[in-house]
Amino acid sequence: MGKTKQKLAFKEKLAFGAGDMASNILFATINFYFLYFMINVGGLKPALASGVFLIGKGWDAITDYLMGRIVDKTQSRFGKRKVYMLFGSVPFIVSFILMWMVPSTDVQALLFLFYTAMYILYCTTWTIIYIPYNTLAPNMTKDYDERTSLNSIRIIMANLGLIMGAAIFALLADGETSIFYELFIKNNTPLDSAKYSYMTASAIFGGIALVIWLLCCFGVKERFDYSEDNDKSFIQTLKEFFKLKEFRNIMMTFLLSMMGFDIIMTVFVFYINDSLGFSGDATLSMVFIAIPLVCAILSAPLWDFLCKKFQKHVVYAGSCVYMTVILLLAIFMPMKNVALTIVHVALCGIGMSAIQIIPWAALPDVVDVDEYVNGKRREGAYYGVTQFCYKFASGVGCALVSLILGAAGYIEANSEAYYEMIEQYGQITQPEGALLAIRIVLAVIPGITFIISAITSYRANLGRDRYNMIKQELEEKHAKIAQEKSSK
Repeated sequence: MGKTKQKLAFKEKLAFGAGDMASNILFATINFYFLYFMINVGGLKPALASGVFLIGKGWDAITDYLMGRIVDKTQSRFGKRKVYMLFGSVPFIVSFILMWMVPSTDVQALLFLFYTAMYILYCTTWTIIYIPYNTLAPNMTKDYDERTSLNSIRIIMANLGLIMGAAIFALLADGETSIFYELFIKNNTPLDSAKYSYMTASAIFGGIALVIWLLCCFGVKERFDYSEDNDKSFIQTLKEFFKLKEFRNIMMTFLLSMMGFDIIMTVFVFYINDSLGFSGDATLSMVFIAIPLVCAILSAPLWDFLCKKFQKHVVYAGSCVYMTVILLLAIFMPMKNVALTIVHVALCGIGMSAIQIIPWAALPDVVDVDEYVNGKRREGAYYGVTQFCYKFASGVGCALVSLILGAAGYIEANSEAYYEMIEQYGQITQPEGALLAIRIVLAVIPGITFIISAITSYRANLGRDRYNMIKQELEEKHAKIAQEKSSK
């Protein structure tokens, strides 16, 4: 039986990518700004802010697996996955907007409870729509290279979302020169102006994300639906997945790459505003955030080409080494040097493109390996477990950033030290130890995760030839099932 190419229409690939574009508008806003917002606008202590991430991500991890099981069981006229994507979209947007409210209290316990509750609500609605979205990829095409192409377009669209959620959000709400800050400062204190700026920008971004998400819902098709109800417990499912060498290693590759990426996003605004001294300049913040994302988009075709010419794990390992070296330069970057900062963040963007594309492209292949070995197709459970593990890893990574900032003496808004510094100097200047800690976190921790993930990608041993053998046997199995059904 010869190999067949299963081409997807370009417009459907764009529609699929629109889903990640919409979600990444909000994802980037949260990952780049939420920790910064809670500390510098909400007034929550860094140590407590770390707890918000740990609790929220812990809850998120549990619900991700449960949602995966629900998806596998679902049968509806709207589709197995699209039904949740459609009806969960509005609650998802509303929960995002609620996160950017600032309670009228400076009691740390109340602030902590509020932001934890809002973050849990957001994570729950994210799970309802995003786990089904993730399980679409294995059911749109079974072709090894088409999946790379599909995920390349997905990452391009995702980075467009990141640009909107990170860079343009900065122009609207981050700093004294941002559009909404200048609008609200006429009748409010600086801190109140910052609060209103974030709230207004979040409402606008939520509306934009909703429209784009719906374009995805109505533009993609569910095709190869051979998934079955997973009648095994969570522990049994985990055991079966972790017995697969491909699952263990692809999972670690994905987790570590995403953990490194999340840490970069979480600390990046602190790095630009505080360590490099560009605080308050919304235009420059937008530029520095936009450039790496634009470079990631422009370099995506390069990584797609290299993955088709060579094995994915070889290309990925090279990108990890490159990215580790580039990140180390953050320790030595001079303050307020616009030209050098632009060059540095541009080089970072090129490497981040591969670190996003390749692990995502490898994930659907493991669904086929699981069916090949265990005899059941269970995308929902697989992506639920994947996200379960990722959310714990991401929560630990984001909490680690916050804890390090707190230990290094970073000064949060509304604190005694904050008002003492404002009264004495008229502005906030962070301690030298905190500024150095920010540089070290950005330069060292993600690089370590990337190098380890490169090793695990090699150990997965899921190259093109082996995957095509698995795919061919599965196609024969599916054809036999279809024939048996049609003869009844």
